[in-house]
Amino acid sequence: MFRDFLVNSNPNNGISSRSVIDPKTISVYPVSEYNLEGIKILYNNSMRMGHDNINIEVASINPSLWMGDILDKHWTKIAYVCALPFFSIMKVDGDNIVEKQYTSTTDRFNTDKELDTFFDQGTWKRFVLFSIVKYADLSTMRTHYMVRYADITEKFEYRDNKINDILDGANNN
Repeated sequence: MFRDFLVNSNPNNGISSRSVIDPKTISVYPVSEYNLEGIKILYNNSMRMGHDNINIEVASINPSLWMGDILDKHWTKIAYVCALPFFSIMKVDGDNIVEKQYTSTTDRFNTDKELDTFFDQGTWKRFVLFSIVKYADLSTMRTHYMVRYADITEKFEYRDNKINDILDGANNN
């Protein structure tokens, strides 16, 4: 399987039009207690996604002022951070290597509690985060969050989560 993948990825063999395996095209970074490099990408994305705060009604708030508190509560729920709002993941499916394309979704949360509920009640098993931006509406003096993310949980993982929830409920009764 990997031999075919590598051979077919070589542009000099004339067999396939697949592009060269280029590590510079990696745009998804795992987040775990052993690798927090993705947090750097998340911070940078969140800074870039904020507005220029010149003569406007809504201003983005620098992530250094609030992101640490959110990460302290929810970093373990983030499986990956992506460098772009669209990305692809290569995986093994049976005896084949396949590439699946994803695009991030954007949701708005009007309070810290709504954001916490989003993270706490998420049904995903593999959550990919692109950015979290906190805005202040200067006309109403209220804040809100815009979160760009993708859920790359596979159907069998949802099924397994559901079975575990049912079994946990039966064991607690």
